[in-house]
Amino acid sequence: MTWRRVGLYWCCFLTLGVYYLLFERTPAPPVAAHRAPAAFLSVGEDQIESIEARRGDELVRCRRSDGRWQVVHPPGATAPSDLIAGLIATVSDLPEVEVVAEDPHDLAPFGLDPPSVQLTLTPARGAPITVQLGQRNPAGTAVYAQRSTSRQVVLIGINARYYADLLFAGVAPRGN
Repeated sequence: MTWRRVGLYWCCFLTLGVYYLLFERTPAPPVAAHRAPAAFLSVGEDQIESIEARRGDELVRCRRSDGRWQVVHPPGATAPSDLIAGLIATVSDLPEVEVVAEDPHDLAPFGLDPPSVQLTLTPARGAPITVQLGQRNPAGTAVYAQRSTSRQVVLIGINARYYADLLFAGVAPRGN
């Protein structure tokens, strides 16, 4: 190869490079600002005084007494205090996974009409907050949920539903 041919190749390379930089190159899109996910509930687990869990006709009420959770309804029933604390911690400290519907007209596709489980958390101050848990998402990794303070349907971690199911299964009459 001759020096003349090498120079010609370099001229072609430089010409194409300048053409690309001037006409073909598109600037990178601006980076979207990521907002930090807000907590699912606006109240901490240490502020919750009582919880009521409802699944169909089943009802379990629990109240914090001397730092431990106790079942007050159904009468004579017990459940591990750590299980109740885990359920409350899972729901109150949970970041939103994904908003799937801003203002849905039909809640049935999400399993929220009627909800599978309804949790009513009563804080020391303020109004009670109701959290409705629906069906699992198609991947089976999260459940649809809706707060009483919002019309949004969100996906939250499946542990919330798991702990609620364990609470209903774990409520056993005392003395057995």
